[in-house]
Amino acid sequence: MQCIPQLYISGNHYEVGLAMGKEFKEKIQLFFEEFKEFKSLILPFIQKEDGRKMINGYYNLIVKNYPWYVDEMRGISIGSEINFDWIMAINIRVELMHVASSQTDVKLKTRRDQETLKECSDFMLFDDQNNFLIHNEDAAPSIYKSAYLISCKISSSDYQGVSSPEEEFTCYCYPGHLPGNAFGFNSAGFVFGVNATYPKLMVTNSFPRQILNRLMLSAKNLKELEKIFRTVPCSYGFCMNIGFAGDDPNILESDWNSEFFNANSESTRQINPHLFNYEIAPTENSQNTVSKHCIISPKMFSIDKNEDNFFTSQYYYHFNHYERIEIDEVLNMSSMRRKERTELISPPTNLKELLDITSDTADSSYPIFRTPRKNDPSELQTIATALFDLNRKTLSIFVKKPSDSYQPLVKIRF
Repeated sequence: MQCIPQLYISGNHYEVGLAMGKEFKEKIQLFFEEFKEFKSLILPFIQKEDGRKMINGYYNLIVKNYPWYVDEMRGISIGSEINFDWIMAINIRVELMHVASSQTDVKLKTRRDQETLKECSDFMLFDDQNNFLIHNEDAAPSIYKSAYLISCKISSSDYQGVSSPEEEFTCYCYPGHLPGNAFGFNSAGFVFGVNATYPKLMVTNSFPRQILNRLMLSAKNLKELEKIFRTVPCSYGFCMNIGFAGDDPNILESDWNSEFFNANSESTRQINPHLFNYEIAPTENSQNTVSKHCIISPKMFSIDKNEDNFFTSQYYYHFNHYERIEIDEVLNMSSMRRKERTELISPPTNLKELLDITSDTADSSYPIFRTPRKNDPSELQTIATALFDLNRKTLSIFVKKPSDSYQPLVKIRF
């Protein structure tokens, strides 16, 4: 029977990384042995001058601004006995693969790219009876065998007069990766699921996507979280689905009351959302384009105008393409077909119906819940389904199709 090992760790960033590396050394080493794209694309590229230059540029940017995350990666490297450059590369793999795939420029052009780039689906349901965020994690089968859960309590350290953040979170982790690129929750009460997106633009003088994903775990309130999305320039795009299950409503205070920040600074919204979808896209001037969307209850929907498409009532879903930001992107077939199939299904009214949607395989070529198939060149599968119950404050994780038994493998309180 499939299981997900969980490690509880405390210490500074280096000590936490070291503990992760030691505890999951075999899984991390197995991941590098079985990750096809690392051997075929990433490793050959970082052995070339352009690849070395790209890694060094990102390393210098991260160590200058967030040296504690470099220490965390160094700890993973030493603990797992994997070369640091490989650990660094796997934590900027999105950007490296984007460039390595295109060879001569940073645009993904081939039909194979359009067919195979497809990762993760998210669904939210909120009304008087329901308060859920569900995330399907789609990844390579090798990660199904080697992923793990970590619960960290990280202490602050001094970095030449700058203090690293104190952090406390639980995350589902890919082997060798910094936490934050899949799903999890932090001690402030935020839960999250990440959707990959595929803009054709990538800028190398900004931070890798996975550094932003890691950084958001340190957010103590919504203002801090939104500041990260708005002001830490990202190299590549992504989407964040965020829920809040904390007890302090002050944590949700925000100056952002329209789809784009400051687009309607005089807005006096009467809604108090706690479920959010953020789309983040890079720009050539290193200023992120960020769109915010709120999921609210039907009762809230009736008290405020929605002329700027700032919120959706009751039910929302997101896949691997931009819904609101206008940007040149790779519109992969899987993402579009998963959305089309979801739109054909009646909106859910309870948890069972929501789990049935996340388990749907009616489109056999591009199902919402994915299993390895011979006609799928990417060989991706749904390796886990995360159910966040924001009322009961629990994370339930399924590693098989949820509708098979409706019984999770793991349940954690947060």
